[in-house]
Amino acid sequence: MRAAGRRLADSVPVTALELIVIGAAVFVASFMQVISGFGFALLSVPLMTLAVPAKEAVVVSMIVGLAATTRQSWELREYADRGLVRPMVIGAYLGMPIGLWVFVTVADDVLRLMLGVAVLVAVVLLAFRINLHHVGRSLDVGAGFISGILNTSLSTNGPPLVFALQARQLPPDRFRATLAWVFTLSAVVGLVMFIAAGKVTHAGLVGAAVAFPSMLLGQMVGFPMRKHVDGERFRYLVLLLLTVAAVTAIVTALT
Repeated sequence: MRAAGRRLADSVPVTALELIVIGAAVFVASFMQVISGFGFALLSVPLMTLAVPAKEAVVVSMIVGLAATTRQSWELREYADRGLVRPMVIGAYLGMPIGLWVFVTVADDVLRLMLGVAVLVAVVLLAFRINLHHVGRSLDVGAGFISGILNTSLSTNGPPLVFALQARQLPPDRFRATLAWVFTLSAVVGLVMFIAAGKVTHAGLVGAAVAFPSMLLGQMVGFPMRKHVDGERFRYLVLLLLTVAAVTAIVTALT
């Protein structure tokens, strides 16, 4: 798998196995994103690192994730809570330069290990439902700031946002719509920063091209099923998949 990752990073044609891993990771992540409103990068990045270097997986996730959340944010635009979107996006923009510095300076294996640990921390936070409905805007700005750091370093900016919105007890449609808008606005700036830093490579573009059809297929399957999925059972499934993805990333980094 390490050799396969190096081949993609060096722009050598990828193998069928690598294409299958990228496509499957993005399909599952896209489906989860549509159903739950989050989980695209949290699932896709650690799963893609089975076939490609962590930094390439982050770039692919950033590009494809922008397309996935843009569609969802537009379809759910009437439900978005703009009073929450604004402070979260402002906080995210403040944190992104720090995350980009981490992405540029940290080695791939260390980044992979950080990814796995970050996802496990996210699982713990998401497993506990805390009611912070009456906390002020500092919660939203702070969650946005942390998400900005995670966005440009690991492309896993969902956990602090999900934690904050769950704590505010938002109904499902407002939850999904608000998350989608923060994800989209953050991804636009994050992608511009990656391009400016020269981190959107040929390998990343190839991976994104492979991932786009899988992303669309995941959405096509997910949207009709969203109304028929039991929210509580699906939440447990998401947490289980996140745990598996995180442990996989950690083991891969340490071996």
